[in-house]
Amino acid sequence: MRCTSVALFALIGLACPPPPDPADAGAPPPRPCTPRTCEGCCRFADGDVVGTCELGTATEACGAAGRACETCSASEGCVRGFCRGPDEPAPTGARVVFATSETFTGNLGGLIGADARCAALAADAGLPGEFLAFLSTVSDAGALAAPDRFSGTAPWILRGRDARGKLLMPFANADALKAPPRSPIDQDEQGRVLFLGDKRQVWTGTLLDGGLDAPTPNRDTTCGDWTTERATGLYGIIDVPTDKWSGLGAVACASDNRLYCFQR
Repeated sequence: MRCTSVALFALIGLACPPPPDPADAGAPPPRPCTPRTCEGCCRFADGDVVGTCELGTATEACGAAGRACETCSASEGCVRGFCRGPDEPAPTGARVVFATSETFTGNLGGLIGADARCAALAADAGLPGEFLAFLSTVSDAGALAAPDRFSGTAPWILRGRDARGKLLMPFANADALKAPPRSPIDQDEQGRVLFLGDKRQVWTGTLLDGGLDAPTPNRDTTCGDWTTERATGLYGIIDVPTDKWSGLGAVACASDNRLYCFQR
């Protein structure tokens, strides 16, 4: 039954529902959301599992697609849906570490050739100082674990900051090179973050604890001290802050992988 006559409905004791407020036209009610189902951000009342979807562009309600709202600190602004503050300054003496933007076979021309590749990429990116590759050698004449190529108490940092402008410091000092990094070394010499579609493997020739693994008749570990493609070498992966950063497994030296480059 349609409500077409106020007089008729009044006679039979019924009342028409109030007409819609024109101000509400085209303004849908707030949609329920979870952090995965919101174009802006989700604001939750205490204890709520489902929240209300908001744009999330104001400083007091900053959020990007699929993220819960967060409140930015006084020193931060809401930039493209993320709380972002000024870049945190690097500590005195801090050094840069990066994964190379380019990939190479295991025939690097030895440590000298590998270091030259690190130096060239660092120079092209405007990074000062000397850079060495994080590689071990195992020959009787020159057995050397990669961490032993470095010394000092200053930290190594990535070139780019995180989404909030904070420093990323994989290693606090040279002693820390024998343990997993605090954060993945997933930026190249320009500070560009290497994503899932990028090459993940990095030549190291180094065990999980930073030590050496002597080759066997059927398995090399350092591509003949980085001089041949006709062997195998140990590698790590860039995107995990675990011991797999340096020693996940062995792969044919003819394959292309990145290098870790540490400022000396």
